[in-house]
Amino acid sequence: MLGIKDAIKRIYSGEDALVKHIMLFVLTGVPVMLSTPLNEISKRGSITAMDFWMSLAALVIMAVISIYLGGYIYGIIHNSFDDSKENILPDFDKSWFKIFFKGLPLQICWVLYIFAIFLVAFALKVGLLFVLSPAASTVVASVLFLTVSAFIFLMLPFVFTIFSKEYKRDGLYAFNILFKYFNKTIKSVLWLIVKAIPIFLLASVISVLGYGDNVVAYLLSALGAYLLTMVQYVVSFCYVQIYREKLETVE
Repeated sequence: MLGIKDAIKRIYSGEDALVKHIMLFVLTGVPVMLSTPLNEISKRGSITAMDFWMSLAALVIMAVISIYLGGYIYGIIHNSFDDSKENILPDFDKSWFKIFFKGLPLQICWVLYIFAIFLVAFALKVGLLFVLSPAASTVVASVLFLTVSAFIFLMLPFVFTIFSKEYKRDGLYAFNILFKYFNKTIKSVLWLIVKAIPIFLLASVISVLGYGDNVVAYLLSALGAYLLTMVQYVVSFCYVQIYREKLETVE
């Protein structure tokens, strides 16, 4: 199975890789840098009309970039299936808005599943109050919610991996498909998470160091956001390889 080193090579190779990474640095950094002045405005006792329109413009920019990058990662996953591509980063064009909205029903569906699990856990907590103490019922309900959420977190990337292969949602709404993935992939997924932790921690530390209101802090925040995005791309590439090795032959 291709791993993290292969993912990094495929992300940073190619003649136009530098240009693409500069674009990604800007796209991932802008929302983070805009969040600082937005946070400062939110702390003010009164907000002027200028503050309002500046905040609205910043929020629109952040939303547009988030939607674009949300579609762009589907393109990265799609390209990860193609062994002939030296660089898996797609070109930047407006098609990623369309791809994002094509995948949006899946995102909404799975968010609703998580919300439903939260409601079940809450109902369980209320029911257990008749037989257990409030603290004990909270612990039981929390363990249930966290366990199921962790299960979804580990297996859900396969749903979007399959979607990205041909940009089709067929059969990807059923919750029980996660159980089919679990038995065949859990060891590989856990090992991937363990290997990804160091680079995730590095990116997170840089993000934390970027806390502040000066040029250096802004640049560190942008760098941290960029690196966290790269970690996401690396992990997505590796999920594709796990899928190809463990699941594709039985689909």
